[in-house]
Amino acid sequence: MIDHSHYHCPKCSRSLTKDKKVVLNFKRNEADEWNEIFLNPEPGNYDFYTVPTTFFEKGEHVKFCCPKCNADLTSKKDPKFVELKMKVNDFIYFEALFSSVYGDKRTYVITQDDIDVYGDASYEDIPFPDLSIGEVPY
Repeated sequence: MIDHSHYHCPKCSRSLTKDKKVVLNFKRNEADEWNEIFLNPEPGNYDFYTVPTTFFEKGEHVKFCCPKCNADLTSKKDPKFVELKMKVNDFIYFEALFSSVYGDKRTYVITQDDIDVYGDASYEDIPFPDLSIGEVPY
């Protein structure tokens, strides 16, 4: 199911998937201009390329924004993560969060009932509390 997902901006809801890649704009802390990054859509696969070619330093924090509406994609759950909407089908959306720190290979997919972990992430060190998981609405 997750292998066939498409990613969308959580602000404008437009698709961020192009040619089987997730396309975002990024900016380094010292830089003034935004560049493009093409990410592998499979959770836990950290292959990517940038236009123009960019080399990051391990531990470097990178800022991401939507290429369609320019919205900041920093997660409100944790400022060291980027948050996207993961569309599984026309009725099912999940939250996908990945680290915005180069070399930190942690991805979390928040479903209706659970949090799935990918890469170096583990269930013991989820960095953000999500009170909606397992909560019964009244």
